[in-house]
Amino acid sequence: MFKSGNEISPAELKNFLHKRAPSRNAALILAAATIGICSALAAVCLNKALEFLTILRENNSTQWWIFLLPALGAAIAVILSHKVFRESGGHGVGEVIAKVGLKQGILRPIKIISSPLTSLLTIASGGSAGPEAPVVVSGSAMGSNLSRICKMSGQSRMTLIGCGAAGSISAIFNAPVTGMIFAVEIILGEWTPYHLIPIAISSVVATQTSRILEGNVIPFSDEFAPMGIADLGNSILLALFTALVSVFFVRSIRHVGSICSSFTNKPWVKAAAGGLAVGIIGFFHPLALGEGYTSIKMAIHGTLPAGVAVIALMVLLRIATTSLTLGSGGLGGIFAPCLVIGSLFGALYYRIISLLIPQHMITGEGSYALLGMAGVVSGVMQAPLTSVFLVLEITHGYQGVMHVMAVTFLSSMLTHAFEPSSFYFKDLVEKGQLLRPKTDAKILADIDTDELVHQNLTHASPQMTVSEFLRVLSNTSQTHVPIINDETNEFLGMVDVISARSAILDPEQQQSNISEVAIDRNAPPVELGLGAAEILEIMNRSGKSTLPVIKAGIFAGFISKEDILAAYRGELKSYSSRDNFF
Repeated sequence: MFKSGNEISPAELKNFLHKRAPSRNAALILAAATIGICSALAAVCLNKALEFLTILRENNSTQWWIFLLPALGAAIAVILSHKVFRESGGHGVGEVIAKVGLKQGILRPIKIISSPLTSLLTIASGGSAGPEAPVVVSGSAMGSNLSRICKMSGQSRMTLIGCGAAGSISAIFNAPVTGMIFAVEIILGEWTPYHLIPIAISSVVATQTSRILEGNVIPFSDEFAPMGIADLGNSILLALFTALVSVFFVRSIRHVGSICSSFTNKPWVKAAAGGLAVGIIGFFHPLALGEGYTSIKMAIHGTLPAGVAVIALMVLLRIATTSLTLGSGGLGGIFAPCLVIGSLFGALYYRIISLLIPQHMITGEGSYALLGMAGVVSGVMQAPLTSVFLVLEITHGYQGVMHVMAVTFLSSMLTHAFEPSSFYFKDLVEKGQLLRPKTDAKILADIDTDELVHQNLTHASPQMTVSEFLRVLSNTSQTHVPIINDETNEFLGMVDVISARSAILDPEQQQSNISEVAIDRNAPPVELGLGAAEILEIMNRSGKSTLPVIKAGIFAGFISKEDILAAYRGELKSYSSRDNFF
């Protein structure tokens, strides 16, 4: 247990190392390091393959058929995803979050290769998407399946999924702190030592692995000038505009999706149509294609084309190509497009205010590109901590940390006013699949209701007299007795002994059939396997605290509200015991 100030005494450390090693914690640390290495290798392989294929595409940019390439790549990727890998498609990270909440973090092993491969086809052919989310899915699948191979607990599986996500982000961006925060802020939604320590180890190991293979390269570093008071005021105004850009961007993706769905329900046709539109745009403006890191470097280094209108057009075209790619069902992530759009919009904002404010009072264009990235990433993802550390680590723009924080938190807050859910969470919220740790919905989802069903109960037949029923009651402690048809095994109703006691103890009713005197036919049956939240909702609607449970039309037992609430309290207690790593 942690002491005040999160200090660990020597005695506690010795106890952990000598009495609990090898233990589940030691195994978890080893697994976290393994996932860090594997997720880094996946990220590096995807990066290298993407660089090679992008160069190949750019070398053929003058060919007449090049505008067809995004359509071809998107269609093949979607066909592979749906027909070969049997995936549902989508942007990846949301699916991982849903599985963490609904399926105890169980991800199919095929996702380790399917997500990077299909996104590679989409992005390398010119689709405007990012490789980060697919690598996160791959790393998360590694963590999920390693925990299953090692027969670890569900809690450890969640931690290793976070390790995979953290390692992937850390490796692809060379940003270990960002990877760690991304995993706990977005994927797991839970800040506990049990998660944080292994995730931190995975992030460090993944970052170091990628540095060994690719070198310690800061993706978008530059010599940023110190930012002053005037820049802080401009940052606050910039946050308002980046929030509006974020809302417009997210809604554009969804609008394209709605349009595509209204024309056809074939995923590969939608992806091909969106890819064709992207290809046509890219034929005239190649910088609108692919992941777009070239545009970010140009914005950071101040080498974008001259003029305000040109940059405004670049922003709109990048929003258009990304919306067409992702909205039509193309496979890839949102990280890179947010960074591109943000950097271009930051540069555009700088050029506009430099016409109104003397240039000696504000810093350069690259600094505002940095602020724009922070604003759009935070607005779209509504994850301010991830956004702050991401932008600082990939640019080394630490001298503007105060300005980055101001833009990030204000943009996230303002975007939330228009879009209450982030890009990753919106679909999950609409489907009721966003179950975050320690919320009522998540705790209830973790309860296995099948274990709460009272089975092998004493039952009565509808022809049984009240006096015979009383003799049955003398041999059981049940408060609810099912009435079952002896010939068909059909559940006819139940007798609530407490509610019906006056009727069954009435001397004048002793020779009457129990089904005529005390049967309750109003208790709605529930299917075996139904979730605790759904059962409680049925109980509240019906006013019944005990319900019959049916399996394939046959009576299986009773489940009570008392048992569900007891299991709920047990889950609450288990959370506190699982939170501490030591």
